[in-house]
Amino acid sequence: QLELEKFITHQLPFSEINKAFDLMLKGEGLRCIVNMEG
Repeated sequence: QLELEKFITHQLPFSEINKAFDLMLKGEGLRCIVNMEG
């Protein structure tokens, strides 16, 4: 069984979705979770 929680590098509110894309494009975010409530 693969523990996916270990691969989550950032959790951001929806208002910061552009930051999540920037982190991924820079290679600084393996998996960014975007909270749709924020």
